[in-house]
Amino acid sequence: MKLKNILTIIVIILIFVVLGSVYWSKTNQIPKEDFEAPTKNWSSPKKVDDYFKEKLNFTEKDFERQRQDDTVDFRLYGESTLEAVISNLQYYGFIRNEKALLYALENTEDKTQGYDEALMVGKKGSIDIYASYRISENMTAWEIAETLLNKGTYFGKGDPYNYMFMP
Repeated sequence: MKLKNILTIIVIILIFVVLGSVYWSKTNQIPKEDFEAPTKNWSSPKKVDDYFKEKLNFTEKDFERQRQDDTVDFRLYGESTLEAVISNLQYYGFIRNEKALLYALENTEDKTQGYDEALMVGKKGSIDIYASYRISENMTAWEIAETLLNKGTYFGKGDPYNYMFMP
C-alpha cells in the first residue's frame, strides 16, 4: 500500500509540473503584434526626427527631403553592444518590443560572414559594427533582423561622422 501512495504522489507532482510548464510557456510567448512594424504613429520616447533635430540641426526643408524616403541609416560603432542596439531601436520607435527583435535575430538566418569585431547574436549570427543599415519604422522585427544580419554596409573605423542615424 505504501508503494501505491508513493506512485500516486509522484503522478500528482508530474501533473503539476506538466501543467506549470504549459502555463509558463504560454505566458512567456511574445505576442504576434510585437513583431509588426511600429510605423510613424507608434508611441516611443523619441523619434529619429528628434535625433536629426538635436544632432544634425535639421530644418523643415531638410525634413521635406528626408520624407521622400522613409528609410534612414542606422550606424554601429566600436562601443556598440547587442543590448544597446536593440534598446536604441526601441527607444527611437523602430521596433515595438525588444524581446521580439531579439527572438527575430536569433531565428533569422545569417547569410553573411561578419567582420572580426561583429556583435554575436545567438550561436551563429553576427551584426557588423563600423557598418550602416538602411531601416525604416515601416519594417517588421523580422525585416529589421534580416537587415542587421545580412544587409550591412561596412564603412570601417575611419568614419568622421560618428552619428547613430544618418538621412
